[in-house]
Amino acid sequence: MSQKRNFKMSVTAKNFYRRPLPETCIEFSSELGKKLFTEALLQGSANIYFKLASQFRTQDEPAYCGLSTLVMVLNALEVDPEKVWKAPWRFYHESMLDCCVPLENIKKSGINLQQFSCLATCNRLRSSVSYGETTPEFLKKFRASLVNSVKSDDQVLVASYDRSVLGQTGTGHFSPLAAYHADSDQVLIMDVARFKYPPHWVKLETLQKALCSVDTSTKKPRGFVELELRKGTRPLIMYGLKAYVNVNDSDFATSVISWNEFLLCDPLENEEEEFQLCCRKFGQCFAPHALCCTQKTFDADQKNSCAECSNEHSDACKLICAEIRRTRFAEVFSSSAVAALLVAWPFKHGYSERSDRIGDLTEKYKKEISAETINEMDQLTTQIRTLICCSKPPVIINVNKTETTNNKCSKNKIGETCACSNDVHL
Repeated sequence: MSQKRNFKMSVTAKNFYRRPLPETCIEFSSELGKKLFTEALLQGSANIYFKLASQFRTQDEPAYCGLSTLVMVLNALEVDPEKVWKAPWRFYHESMLDCCVPLENIKKSGINLQQFSCLATCNRLRSSVSYGETTPEFLKKFRASLVNSVKSDDQVLVASYDRSVLGQTGTGHFSPLAAYHADSDQVLIMDVARFKYPPHWVKLETLQKALCSVDTSTKKPRGFVELELRKGTRPLIMYGLKAYVNVNDSDFATSVISWNEFLLCDPLENEEEEFQLCCRKFGQCFAPHALCCTQKTFDADQKNSCAECSNEHSDACKLICAEIRRTRFAEVFSSSAVAALLVAWPFKHGYSERSDRIGDLTEKYKKEISAETINEMDQLTTQIRTLICCSKPPVIINVNKTETTNNKCSKNKIGETCACSNDVHL
């Protein structure tokens, strides 16, 4: 069934009232769109629609599709942000999602799939990312994940796709998927850019192709994200990375490169000297990027939070801070925020002997701390991984290396005597 449109649009127009849907898409409110939805609902493949529809919103900024999609999902899954939006109400809004990327940056260029996943994880969601592939196996996996989501009322599938593949104007876009019509193999996209396109049905195979478009910011395909609430957790409240607020990406990237180069060096024979050296080097690299709650949340909490939330957060912050300060790392650093970064650092076993030693020590401390602090460290690890992947210039990070032999710093590799320890200001 074709959909006739009467849109008139001048080629020289400076502003627009919406866009006509292309032939590849079926408008949700059309007769065919209603029929597809009714049949999907009767088949039990539109359960999640109602939770999403109750929180359906229009993105606040042209590049806010990722943020608005996540806000829609968080509120649909009834996630408590544990901070006030407008007194006395605790409710998610785009302005509250600033834990991984500064909002000013997002206004200019949006977010990529990894940053979206980081934001979801930092706000109590379990996030599983699948990058787009053109294979039949991927289509089968995509369909199975979609069916699992739409038949539930507590799991949401979000697509990161290229609009142009669907015949729409624009390129990268995020939106949640709300229903599936099995007989026609079509999916309902709840487009958060409602000023541009209404919700619409599209063939799953066509959407698969749109997931495979490469995001120029990451050099990776787009894809889909499976989201659900991680019960018994709270958002990141105590520590964070200052890099996402006011430090140039290249500064953090340079610090990561320097730290990983240092980890490739042979450790000192004296264990205490080696420990002190590693801590000093880490502090030298990352102290400028460490953020603690006194800078991050207390001012905002005083303005926005109810007394009950403020007291609860205050108690949690005190516990987390006390446990981090009891680590050996905190004895070296003047700030517990730097120690927290080191405890949360994503060491990869087998990267180097020095890396394994420090990584083993951080794992030892994680076994001795409370669930509150473990939650905080897990959130912080996600934030670190995301910033490592998204920093510019691109960082060739070796934490995922599989080689376990002959790992040396660059000076060692060319036959010179390693003097990396001389670069650490003691």
